[in-house]
Amino acid sequence: MVGARAFRWDATVVKELFEHMMLPYNLPMTVAMGVLFLYWIIVLFGGMAVDAFDVDLDVDTDLDAEVDGSNLFHGLLGGTLRFVNADAIPLTIVLSLVILFTWAAQILSNYYLNAGHSMWLGFLLLLGSFIAASVATKAVTQPLRPLMIRLKKAEDTKPVIGEVGIVRSLTLSEKIGQVEVHRDNGAPALLTCRLSEGAAELPRGSEVVIVSYDEAEGSYLATSLFDSSK
Repeated sequence: MVGARAFRWDATVVKELFEHMMLPYNLPMTVAMGVLFLYWIIVLFGGMAVDAFDVDLDVDTDLDAEVDGSNLFHGLLGGTLRFVNADAIPLTIVLSLVILFTWAAQILSNYYLNAGHSMWLGFLLLLGSFIAASVATKAVTQPLRPLMIRLKKAEDTKPVIGEVGIVRSLTLSEKIGQVEVHRDNGAPALLTCRLSEGAAELPRGSEVVIVSYDEAEGSYLATSLFDSSK
């Protein structure tokens, strides 16, 4: 097609992509992608749980009530999070998808539609990219919603205090880790756990006992099954 622009799949494409990533209207999403990459590296090596930043979306967003600026913001935020299924899917997974899709849409839309590098058009396309990314994220996560809701309900149906679990993160330390607790009825529960202060780290596969729940931290306290039997 005459006048159409297309990526040239040779050695210059990497340089061209990097240049577009660094443009002012693309830079915010490039930085977000960098933060996202570092976060998943930390998760991969067991330094943070996947659901470490999950939030409770069970808030009142009744639009018939008197609304001030703060309530309006929280209502819009809660509505947006629900739209992308963050009330059922772990928030970090949802945000990862939104950031990835927004970044890709922003780079491509500006490459093809903003050859003149207009700042106003660039940031307008950023808004459009975010909206498109939100719709794409909802489409991707919607099939998983019923399953995730059932898993969350299963975690709440039976207390886990006193139950034996298996460390599923690379390590379980006094800071963070993940423990899987088997359930007779339903899928296993994957819990965000930590050890008591001063306890030695436990490797993946270690057996632990869930001893308490810290509401302030939003995590369970576990202890080594070997130590607890002494």
